[in-house]
Parts: sequence; structure tokens; C-alpha cells
Amino acid sequence: MHPGRNAFTASSIVLATVLTACGTTGGGPNAAAPAAPRALPRIDAVEWRCTELTGPGGAKVDVTDRPPSLRIGSDGRATGFAGVNRFFAEATFGNAIAGTPEPLRFGPIGATRMAGPPERMELERAFTAMVEGVRSAAVSAGPGGPILTLSGDAGPCARFEPSGPDAER
Repeated sequence: MHPGRNAFTASSIVLATVLTACGTTGGGPNAAAPAAPRALPRIDAVEWRCTELTGPGGAKVDVTDRPPSLRIGSDGRATGFAGVNRFFAEATFGNAIAGTPEPLRFGPIGATRMAGPPERMELERAFTAMVEGVRSAAVSAGPGGPILTLSGDAGPCARFEPSGPDAER
């Protein structure tokens, strides 16, 4: 007998057993296939609802029961609701894939000019200041679906979730 050959044969049997065990799902032929991961949406062509907003001083801003929104068209036109008024701006962007921050910049913001309650006007000021300071965006998978995170020079400044029919994507 060759001691080296027996050790090699025993190692091969153990390795084959481990690989076979790792390759099974444990559920047999009737086991459900694992769910395919859902694709994250692109930044553009999605209506995003603001869920978290950080003000210019770093303090969290209450987004209230009627949160700001953002939609970036594939043509680079950004529109949305800022808290009281509708706004628009030009956007220069890439598309965030798998959480990788992509450059995102907004041009000058135009808006309707209605007045509202002081707390809503403060929300609008904080939201438009955030939009003006955005430098990058990333889409990641959150517990309830995709999350868009906008960041400025000081780090993350707003988080969004898809709203309406886009929430089903």
C-alpha cells in the first residue's frame, strides 16, 4: 500500500462529499427556486418621494405628511414638489447602478411663487438648498424597496423612495 495514495483518495472522497452537499438546496425536487433579485430603478424616469432631508446646518428637517418629490426625465429636466411650490431645473447625471455614486448636478432652480405656512416654507427652503448642493446620487436596495440617496460635499443630504406606480418597480 502507498500511504500517499490512501491520503489522496480519502481527501478526494471528503471533498466530493462536501461539494455535493454544498450544491444541493436541501429542499429536494419540489423546493422553490430562490427569488431572482429585482433590478434597481434608474435615477431618471422615476417619481421619487423624499423620506429624509438634512438641512444646511446638518439638522434633520421634518418632511411632513406631504413630502417633497423629484423626477428627472431622460432629457435631463428635473421637476417636482418642493414643499409648497412646484420646481424645475436642468440635471446633469449618470445612472446609479448597485449603490455606486454617480455624478449629479442641478442647474438653477425655477419655481412657482405661492406662499404657504411657515413650516412648509422652511421645508421648501431646505429642500431647494439641498438640490442646489447635490454632487452625486446612488440607488441601493432598502428594506422596503429601492432608495435614492443624494449627497453633497458634506455627505448624504436626502433619501428618497419611489412613489406611485414607480414604487412597484
